[in-house]
Parts: sequence; structure tokens; C-alpha cells
Amino acid sequence: MAIDPPHQPPPPPRPLDPYAFTFESIPDRRSVSNNSHLEPDSDPGYDDEGSESITDSIANFPQRFGRTYHAYQAGSYVFPNDDVECERLELQGLVMTELFGGKWFLAPFPPERPPTRILDVGTGTGIWALEMGDRFPEARVYGIDLSPIQPTAVPSNVHFFVQDASERWDWREPLDFVFVRGGIGSFANFKEEIVRQAFDNLEPGGWFETQDFNCDSQSDDGTLLPDSALQRWFDDMNAASEMIQRPLSQAHLAKNWLAEVGFVDIHEKCYKIPLNGWAKDPRYKALGKLWEQNWMSGLSGWSMSLFTQVLGRTPEEVEVSLVDVRKDFCNPYIHAYQRVYVVYGRKPFPHEVAGYTGDHEMTC
Repeated sequence: MAIDPPHQPPPPPRPLDPYAFTFESIPDRRSVSNNSHLEPDSDPGYDDEGSESITDSIANFPQRFGRTYHAYQAGSYVFPNDDVECERLELQGLVMTELFGGKWFLAPFPPERPPTRILDVGTGTGIWALEMGDRFPEARVYGIDLSPIQPTAVPSNVHFFVQDASERWDWREPLDFVFVRGGIGSFANFKEEIVRQAFDNLEPGGWFETQDFNCDSQSDDGTLLPDSALQRWFDDMNAASEMIQRPLSQAHLAKNWLAEVGFVDIHEKCYKIPLNGWAKDPRYKALGKLWEQNWMSGLSGWSMSLFTQVLGRTPEEVEVSLVDVRKDFCNPYIHAYQRVYVVYGRKPFPHEVAGYTGDHEMTC
């Protein structure tokens, strides 16, 4: 396995004031495993009262670069919220679920003690919350997001709210499962704003889980070159996000945050997913093709605000630069992959000692 170069310390954080926004986001699955080597193919609770009343200002999405963006707390999340992005978000979630062997979550809930109060932070289109509502019909499932882009016809046990998750939570009843997918780069301080608030709002014995990946990629055979358009794009995304104090590559730190906040029985599981269909294994080839589709759908929307408003490029310059980035993403001779981290931990009972007491299933 290739050894990653030492991580260079990020530049000193810059204040958010100069910027107009802040940064918030197959074949047989029975054979699922966390192989550390991928072989390339040689042949390339709030009250419901008022929850349905959403003001025109919240639903009136501003437009930039031909895309729409959230209106509530405008500018605190840089990605679009239009139909193209909604479809991409659902695809990304489904691909990650397949990567985990068809599991929507990994936190262990025994059949005799299913979750009854579930919170999905940054619910997006609500697909995960709706799945939980179906799986646990006796549970109350809450989804919160900056954008009201969730369906209106939902099961009676599923409730969506427009809310900024970085602000103070005040649930009237303690939760027993808090879930976040793809949200670490959406907050100034994920540990304090999300992990600690989840801990404070969980009942003893409740679980917190995050599923996320860094804005980077690796290759074990050196086919991802450091001066490639793809690598430069990752570098630019990370530089821009650090400049506005919303670093996009901290998923590998989640297990430490859970321990520092006080969770016990902490588990970290790491999975590899190819950036395209270069893998020889049929399952990973199929997953890689879907992951490529996810990236192709999101690339322009992810880049535009950061590269124009932080790095000072014009929209035309951004689109021209993305031509070669797309070519690299789709190139089966570049054997690049990403690491996807699932970290979950339990709020201790009063007699337990907090800390990292779980497992690290693999280093991928």
C-alpha cells in the first residue's frame, strides 16, 4: 500500500467576513468486504404545530450560476439545492449504502430495543429519514436541513424542519439515534456544533453515527499524478474550504472527536471506493461507475462558489478548468479511490468511563 506524503499544515484561517457565504456537504453485495487493495481491470422532538407553514422567503431560492441555493441562513452552505443536486444527493446516499453492504446505518440496535427518536442532521432530500420511518414505524423520525426540499407527502412518523444545525439544539425529549451523512465539511466546528450537541441531546445508551469522506483521493500504483488536473482540483477545493474555515478533509478525525466529547464503544470502519470503473472486481467496478456519475453530476456545483468567491476566478475560467478534471475522473488508467469513513459511538450510562473503547476495523 502506498504511503501518503506528510500532511502539510493548513494556512492560518481567514475570517469569513470577506466572503458572501460560509461553507456547510450492483453485483452481489453479500461479498462485501473492506479489502485494502483494489485490483485494476487490465482491460480498462419538536412540536408538529406550524411545521407545514414555511414562509415564502425560505422557499424562494436565490439563483447564481444558473443554479438555485438555499434561502434560510443564506450563504451558510455553498452547494446548490436544485433538482440536479437533489438527484445527485440521493444517488450518493444509495451508493454509500451499497458500499456498506446494503446497510443504511452501522450503529447496533438490537431487535428488542429499536430506536424510537431518530434525528437526521442535514437530511437533504430526506431519503434516509424516510427509510428510517419505514424501518421503524413506531419511531419518531426528524430531519433538519437549511432547505425545504423534502417531499410533503410523508409517513405520519416522519417530520422535517428547516433549521440550522449549527445553532443550539433544544429537543424536548432525549434522542436515541443521531445520524449525519456527508456533513463534516458543512460546519465551522463539527466536533462542538454537531458531535457535542448530539451527545448532549442523546439519552444514555443512545448512538451517534457519521458517514463521510475527505475531499481527496489516492492511488496505490502511482497513476494519480501530483500535477494532474484531478489532484490540483482536490488541492484547490481543500485550500478554498480552509480559507473560509470549513475544511473538507476531516472525516478521518471523527473517531477522535467522539472520544473527546465523551462517547464510548466507538467504532471506525473505513471503505475504499474507486472514482470510476477501473477496478477488476465486478462489485467495485459497478460502484466506481456510480461514484463517477455522482462526481460528474456534482463537480460544477461544488466548484463554482468556492472557486469564484474565494479563489477569485471567473465562472468561465472555472468551467474551462473542469474540462480536464472531468477527463481525469473518467480515465480508467488513473486508479484513484476515496476512503469513506463510518464512525459511531454510544453515550455512556452514568457508571461508564468515556473514551475510545471500540474498534478500528481497517486502515484503508
